[in-house]
Amino acid sequence: MKKYVVCLSLSFSCFLPSLVAQQVNGISLFPNDSASKPGFWQSKAVRISAVPVGLFAASALTWGERKEIRKFRNRYIPSFRHHYDDYMQYVPAVAVFGLNAAGIKGKHTVKRALVSYAFSAIIMGTTVNTIKYSAKVERPSGDERNSFPSGHTANSFMNATFLHKEYGQYRHPLYGVAGYTMATATAIGRQLNNRHWISDVLAGAGIGILSTELGYLIADKVFKDKGNHPPLRDNPYPINKKPSFLEMRIGFATATSGDLTKKSSDIHAIRGFNMGLEGAWFFHKNIGIGGEFAFTSFPVNDDHLAFSDPDIPTLTDGHYTQPMGIRYLHLGPFFSLPLPNNWFITGKINAGSSLGADGNVILQIKEDYEEFFRTNELPYLRYKPEATFSWSAGAGLQKRIARNLGLKVYASYFDSDHDFSIDQLTEIDLDGKYTYQHVGTERVKFDHFAFGVGLTAFIW
Repeated sequence: MKKYVVCLSLSFSCFLPSLVAQQVNGISLFPNDSASKPGFWQSKAVRISAVPVGLFAASALTWGERKEIRKFRNRYIPSFRHHYDDYMQYVPAVAVFGLNAAGIKGKHTVKRALVSYAFSAIIMGTTVNTIKYSAKVERPSGDERNSFPSGHTANSFMNATFLHKEYGQYRHPLYGVAGYTMATATAIGRQLNNRHWISDVLAGAGIGILSTELGYLIADKVFKDKGNHPPLRDNPYPINKKPSFLEMRIGFATATSGDLTKKSSDIHAIRGFNMGLEGAWFFHKNIGIGGEFAFTSFPVNDDHLAFSDPDIPTLTDGHYTQPMGIRYLHLGPFFSLPLPNNWFITGKINAGSSLGADGNVILQIKEDYEEFFRTNELPYLRYKPEATFSWSAGAGLQKRIARNLGLKVYASYFDSDHDFSIDQLTEIDLDGKYTYQHVGTERVKFDHFAFGVGLTAFIW
């Protein structure tokens, strides 16, 4: 499960290089637009702010859930201590100047690129520090009150966008892929090292991208047409091509029935969240083949869960059940129906396997008994889900707002039923080792709908 969570998060980097695309080699990406007054979606303001605004919105939406999301880190990777994020944040910017020093020209001369970078850094640094020391949000580690937003993440995404603008838009998209991969790894490292909440890094990423966009906007006003290298090739805006893509999505999940098990008085699903990565190769403009890697987690209301041991109420102040999470790995056909004005209706029908995360029902030990048990929380019941066949279907409404970027609202249905093996704690030895006994199997229905938004990177 550790690998699934980390790999899913790292996959975020695969499509970000296309998010801030506006022009490629000086050629307009919207040749059919009116020269005098471009449409709203083609306006420069939308093109430079769409992704940052989306990240700011995601930061706001996850603010109330940030502690719940942090529980996944504490549950699966509590001892993570690797500070690569302190150094990786600078690599994309170093790469820009290193490539120039090696004679590999970027979109602009070194002088113009340096001025653009300086404006970006000033905007980013001023914004991050002003908010940090005004908001005074406590870090997850509890040692400081300067958590929001993440400065490392803002710096890494500022540098990644710098590399993308100089080389990803000019020479090859893989430069941008590399930069945003390192930026995303930096953001994830800040969370895994328990230095930031998810809302911190989402806001930091938005600030970093927007700072570079504004820095380049100012430099464009200063230099005008000076300092541009000639275009390497034409790259016209694609019309009616096969819409192969990579996409990241996040939203909320609601079970088709609130009762996860037949014991309806014991365990109820609370509205959870859904996130995932999907992609498809289209061999026709309407039909493609692809897959999805998705994860859904349901917090659990177990207020009426009854225990067979009558001494438990005497020993505890209560209990809670860790969220039930399922990962899905599916393959199947994808569909796309182009509409006027760069709108699309999308669909998919996928099937494959699903696997749940192990979890516990944890007793909160009363203070009088903490010394006896040598803990304040005791994993009394343990559940282990079995892998099973699953399928999903979904539809979406998508708007392409740049050459390689689309925004989507989606609705998906996931169908999977899992056998959960239940073990009960029977003994704690002198070394603190737990011994469990199998007490039964419970069928858990994970049929649910997911609704949310997605960011799409088209691969033309």
